[in-house]
Amino acid sequence: MPRPAYDRPSRVSVDPPFGRLDSPLHGRDDLINEIVRAAEFADDRPSVHILCGMGGSGKSHVALEIARRARADGRTVWWVQAGRLNSGMREVVSQLGASETQVDQAWAGMISATDLVWRYLNQAAQPWLLIFDSADEPASLGPTDGVLADGTGWLRRPEADDGMVIVTSRDGNRATWGTWSTLHQVRPLDADAGAQVLIDRAGTQAGDLADARELSRELGGLPLALRAAGNYLRSVNASPVWRGSSTITTFADYLAAVQRRFRAPRDASDADVDLDESLGLEIVREVDDISLDLLARRQLRQSRPLLNVLACLSTSPVPYEVVLKPAILAGSPLFKGLTASQRVRVLEGIGDLALVEFDVQEDVSDPAFAHVLSLHPLVHAMFRDREEVREQIAEYHGVVMKLLLAATEGQNPDYPADWANWDVLVPHLVEAVREYLAPQKHKHDPDTVRRALELARLTARYLIAVGLPGSAYDILEPIVRGCGAYDHDLDRPQVLALRHELGRTWLERNQPEMADRVLRQVIADRTRVLGSDDADTLASRHKLTKAIMAQRQWPEAEAELRQIVAAEDQVRGPEHWDTMIIRHSLALAVLAQQRAAEAEEMLHAILEVRYRLWPLNQPETWQARHTLARCMQAQGRLAEAEAELRATLATVEPRHADRSEVLAIRFTLAAVLLLDGQVDAAIEEYERLLTDRRRLLGDTHLDTLQVEHALRRLRDGG
Repeated sequence: MPRPAYDRPSRVSVDPPFGRLDSPLHGRDDLINEIVRAAEFADDRPSVHILCGMGGSGKSHVALEIARRARADGRTVWWVQAGRLNSGMREVVSQLGASETQVDQAWAGMISATDLVWRYLNQAAQPWLLIFDSADEPASLGPTDGVLADGTGWLRRPEADDGMVIVTSRDGNRATWGTWSTLHQVRPLDADAGAQVLIDRAGTQAGDLADARELSRELGGLPLALRAAGNYLRSVNASPVWRGSSTITTFADYLAAVQRRFRAPRDASDADVDLDESLGLEIVREVDDISLDLLARRQLRQSRPLLNVLACLSTSPVPYEVVLKPAILAGSPLFKGLTASQRVRVLEGIGDLALVEFDVQEDVSDPAFAHVLSLHPLVHAMFRDREEVREQIAEYHGVVMKLLLAATEGQNPDYPADWANWDVLVPHLVEAVREYLAPQKHKHDPDTVRRALELARLTARYLIAVGLPGSAYDILEPIVRGCGAYDHDLDRPQVLALRHELGRTWLERNQPEMADRVLRQVIADRTRVLGSDDADTLASRHKLTKAIMAQRQWPEAEAELRQIVAAEDQVRGPEHWDTMIIRHSLALAVLAQQRAAEAEEMLHAILEVRYRLWPLNQPETWQARHTLARCMQAQGRLAEAEAELRATLATVEPRHADRSEVLAIRFTLAAVLLLDGQVDAAIEEYERLLTDRRRLLGDTHLDTLQVEHALRRLRDGG
């Protein structure tokens, strides 16, 4: 059973990664000045700018330079990676002043998260710049029930004159972004600017400006390819070891090698033609092959399979210390004999040649998760498409699943203190699992399938825990539906576990009828396969009672809960954390049937265990005490109920004051005060509660309207 989830999750950094601006930006002055001038004259200039172009064209570097200038001019600047959109925008709205509970409610789907963020952005007192980086799937920035061009999703046109948005994306389709956005093509560099990039990286010892200009033309002016070539030449020339007369050390040597590898050298007449996406991938592949040859000569032959493994993951930053465990890699035929020191040398080597970029994420407290590397999307695509990967796909899938499952060890998806770490891992889990479990012609290995299903289950639990049950459903549903493709059926214990989580997604999305139907099927199959008193079967039965109670079918829920409690007493023990939660559910069902005295007795027994075994300042304990006070209220012991509610509120730390459990306690307190004839005190409590619910939930939320209605009746003398 997971530890109690009462700590707040770690927060995500949305600070621009200015460390990437490690050399001058050439050939971008006109574009940067155009956007900067638009910010200076916002009254009649566009405020949403899309930097679009092929992968590796330098869109992010342009955005970073604009961000640097904007910050120097006094603007607040946020940098949100599209791969971490939910957590990034959550941090933005938190920095703008939204409370923790208000944000929690929005990300749980109780109010619109996009509306909440933009309400705060449009009310911001200081000029700001919001950057969405690498939004290569623009739909992720749009609303769930419309298209991005509607302007009602994460990307909108600012209402404030001093607000500005920049998006970097490969998608240059004007219709995608709406008429309220201005598109800027980030094209390959011209020969002169590309030559300066090469000289900055490789130095003048690699050749003169004319030779650099020729190589820039041959590489199509693609910044990614230019940086890789320059770093390669710098590394060779810095080496004290002479490698023979055929070693590539100059721009001219490099140009000749690229032309030989292409087998179709360009004519000077078309050297300035913009590269398309396909040719860009080809160039990066050939450039990086030369870099890999250098790594091989340095006895870093494991660089190639390591890059292939990284290409099997997501393009999001990879926590390499956690994921690339030497012992697991060494156990694969792909990395036979790899040691920890060799892995470090390989990582240093591919970093030196700019095949990957290293970074430290400030939002993750665990150093093992904070230190990450990023494979550029073009390099990622290049290695993913390699013939050697396709020929050995079973081996690559196998080692990737082992690596990712090992990375989750000790990370509880239900525990908020671990959520920042999960936030880093989840993009890779989703990518690897979807890729492997998708219907394919290759034969699925049973052990690899088992690991993939467990990763899917853990990912779903994390997404449900952080209030994203819809995302969990999107992952689980196709896996369960297509389980026959990997030689599993619906009765396999691991598939049953996924079906259980699928039922939870319906419950968390406030669709108890669907949850009821799904969980009943799961229980029937788990009972047949595992037994009626198996811990997993009991877990599904408890979730079913939640769905039954949500449908207000109290007698049925009570009968089922009594059976589950009796079974849990034997399976996990009468004082186990799970057993205590189920006992509380039973007390709620009893109270709902006007048997307050019986429920009160049950609550005293529950709290005796909680007081003895766990701290007082936990949501589960607050909820049990709240239910106890409601039992007292139902029996007319209003003074005792008030005292219990006030004592419970006294245990709540200020940082938890806006939690939904605490607001519910305050609502009951106001009702108790009113019943006890303390009308003025009740009105005062309702007024404070109404202010907080409006702030957290908005004017139209049902909980807000509930308080507003009660207060109106009091003021009208009703």
